[in-house]
Amino acid sequence: MSNTLTLKTARLPAPAQPLACRLHRRELIGRHGVVPYTAEIELENLSNTPLEIEHRMTGLQYLNLVVCDSRGKKVSQGHFGDRFAPAAEKAVLRLVPGEKFTASVHLFATMPDGPIPPGTYVVQAIYEYNGIEAVSEPVEVTV
Repeated sequence: MSNTLTLKTARLPAPAQPLACRLHRRELIGRHGVVPYTAEIELENLSNTPLEIEHRMTGLQYLNLVVCDSRGKKVSQGHFGDRFAPAAEKAVLRLVPGEKFTASVHLFATMPDGPIPPGTYVVQAIYEYNGIEAVSEPVEVTV
């Protein structure tokens, strides 16, 4: 019996991601009271060097919110970043090590127009930029 590992059975540790993506339920108060189904997206630089995210719209243009129903079927459409208009000039979201960027988002922003059918949904934030993919823990939402 050989003690040699093959590529199929060898498991290399996943490379450390320089960015963490977190999605937290947050109550947002608007002019007419509580805005339902809001959350806070948090991006944190986990690396030892500054992280620069170049964008033409907003740092959120690389964010997507994936919504699945209680059966695990994806019910969201499009990409969260599609709702922003481009600016004439490039801008940079710069995060020094340990720094966090936060913004409010609507958990059902990527759902088709119209009323959200009653049920339980799972929402997950995915932030993809220049080879980085940061994925949040899923957040459960009941309508």
